[in-house]
Amino acid sequence: MWRCVAIVAASALVATAPAGCSSGSDVAGVQIVATTTVLGDLVRNVVGDAADVEVLMPIGVDPHDFQASSQQVAAVQRADLVVANGLGLEGGLSDILEAAVHDGVQVWEVGPDISPRLLTETSDSGGGPAGDEGLLDPHFWLDPIRDADAARQLAQHLTEVAPDHDWTTAAEAYTAELESANEEIVGILTVVPEGSRKLVTNHQAFGYFADRYGFETIGTVIPGGATLANPSSAELAALVATIEEQHVPAIFTETVEPDVLARAVAAEVGSNIEVVQLYTGSLGEPGSDGDTLIGMLVTNAHRIAEALGRS
Repeated sequence: MWRCVAIVAASALVATAPAGCSSGSDVAGVQIVATTTVLGDLVRNVVGDAADVEVLMPIGVDPHDFQASSQQVAAVQRADLVVANGLGLEGGLSDILEAAVHDGVQVWEVGPDISPRLLTETSDSGGGPAGDEGLLDPHFWLDPIRDADAARQLAQHLTEVAPDHDWTTAAEAYTAELESANEEIVGILTVVPEGSRKLVTNHQAFGYFADRYGFETIGTVIPGGATLANPSSAELAALVATIEEQHVPAIFTETVEPDVLARAVAAEVGSNIEVVQLYTGSLGEPGSDGDTLIGMLVTNAHRIAEALGRS
């Protein structure tokens, strides 16, 4: 949703931040800031060389607990458009984004605009408010169809910022790639039997994936939709019992979080379970299988299929 309609001067230069940025040829003179590496990749695929894109968060950082530098705050204030996830994901940026809106910067929070789902555990932190029905799940990017929707909407918002440039053609091309990736993922996951489509994950990040591809999240190491909670010994014991009862062969951890607790749970279960790392809150390092949004989605599917397809 648009949180403000004013636009700052298109000639303002975005301050260079240590998180790294990608400069294009500034064909349209537009300066865009994306909060996460995932959103940064989506934005770059839509704008190409027609805008300068800066990403606030470095690769490998958990969005749930990221804190911006003063240079990055300045970049947000000078942007023509800020693309954020919303729904409580970037808790450390909430005040900065609020201030930017107050000062006339256009901030588009993507999450509320792509049919967000409810978190299962509505009492825990890590999601955006949704009235009486609970918290909304911010992890929409793990569903390529919602990503395609986001790409189309981004083109519309960019057209408002710079109406003389054609943003739609590239957005539609990238949308086609995301839809093709979805079909590829469906094919990859066919090796997982219906009765084996049970996920135990580090935290409640795979709800969109589960809904899209017919899986169920039956347990998490960290309760709730964020990575900031600390599970109790009773909660970990209950998770061990669930894994044993359901004969789950894998615990899926994340590249942005330590897997110490997951490995402790696996040790309690025994030798018939493995710990498998997935991409969640950040792209992988350049040159890795997950260094693009599509790459991370397809790689996750392969790793899930390999871990659960043999059960």
